[in-house]
Amino acid sequence: MKVRVEVCATSLAEAMAAARAGVDSVELCTWPDCGGVTPSYGLVNAVKEDLGIPLRVLIRATPGGFHNTMGERQAMLRDALLIGMSVPGLVIGALDEDGAPDSTFIRAVRMAAPEAEVTFHRAIDRSTDPAAAFATCMAEGVQRVLTSGGRTLAIDGALTIKAMVEGAQGRLQVAAAGGITPQNVVELVERTGVTEVHFAARRKLPPEPHEVSMSSGHRGISFDSVPDEAKMEGVLNALVKARLR
Repeated sequence: MKVRVEVCATSLAEAMAAARAGVDSVELCTWPDCGGVTPSYGLVNAVKEDLGIPLRVLIRATPGGFHNTMGERQAMLRDALLIGMSVPGLVIGALDEDGAPDSTFIRAVRMAAPEAEVTFHRAIDRSTDPAAAFATCMAEGVQRVLTSGGRTLAIDGALTIKAMVEGAQGRLQVAAAGGITPQNVVELVERTGVTEVHFAARRKLPPEPHEVSMSSGHRGISFDSVPDEAKMEGVLNALVKARLR
């Protein structure tokens, strides 16, 4: 069994570092501390032109939750239409007022970007019933679900992830995400049966002394980061040693 590896990148440098490390795909977003929002169209195209491996792009209009206003949904559909014409995969997630996947929104995205693979992201972990939410994703033709099994860390949601893998019966891809490290990736794969893992690999840099802050509310906080190539290599090497790649 080969376990596919995807890295969440927020810059051209991170995406290229992931490709050099040998991962299988990249998900592009910005503002990762809030779970990510849609990157600029310019960044999407710059990454796509140089990457050389499959690219997925997050479609999310706001750093809030996943109960979106009509205006936010319209913005996401416009992004899906524009970005979906140039990349192979879109990553979406919206919940209705009952906390279930928003079937109407999923269908609208699939109509806006009919050629793009659709991933339902970790909004599923905020749903009121992850098992029912997973069934809805299958019924709506979603090709991939990104999940931590309803927990902050995927290793803690392993039983739920395993149930999703077994329930999918090969009809869609289940990718595990949430706190994946070189130390736990093999255990997670063995406990869940997933054939794809997803994680971020960046290191934050400390602020420069006496640096002028671009936000008065975040003085002394650095938003600079560099790709964590050691983490990428660590996850890949752990899988290789376990004969999972």
